[in-house]
Amino acid sequence: MKKSISLTIILLLASSRAHSNPTLENSVWGRAAASAGVNVATLYSIAVQESGMRWRDGTFRPWPWTLNVNAGKNGIKAGPRRYASKEAAAQALKEMLGKGVTNVDIGLMQVNYYWHGDKVSSPYALLDPQTNITVAAGYLKALNKHNVSQTVADYHAPSNPARGKTYVQHVKHYEKIIHEKLK
Repeated sequence: MKKSISLTIILLLASSRAHSNPTLENSVWGRAAASAGVNVATLYSIAVQESGMRWRDGTFRPWPWTLNVNAGKNGIKAGPRRYASKEAAAQALKEMLGKGVTNVDIGLMQVNYYWHGDKVSSPYALLDPQTNITVAAGYLKALNKHNVSQTVADYHAPSNPARGKTYVQHVKHYEKIIHEKLK
């Protein structure tokens, strides 16, 4: 079954070659991907896998105000949550942190505050899309062993190869859709 998903990145691509499009290369996505040593379609596909949702316009894109609690406690259940605004996500994050929940993924790229909070001045900074993408790209760069599949797998599940392999398949699915739309 072929799933047709419209991605915002498609609007940025005027040519059929993602790696040579000046508009995309000069965007936050392109700069972050270049810094991480991955293709921009790979970086964007990770974001779609991490925080993708169907928007009101019918497109399926990453949602910047996404939080995912990995280990619930103190009355906060584990699981993903999407908020209507940055302010609403910040308020929810404040409540989570106030109850001692720090194992939470934040934003477009679902940067985990427990593991990567030292890379930002505050957890709320990860609700800024550019900061979130930049921190995620830094992590990908640190993981990069010149094997994109292994880098992507480790981004999601560095200590669980089976989960990482499944994750890579999902990311490649989105990459394939992006590349098909470019033809």
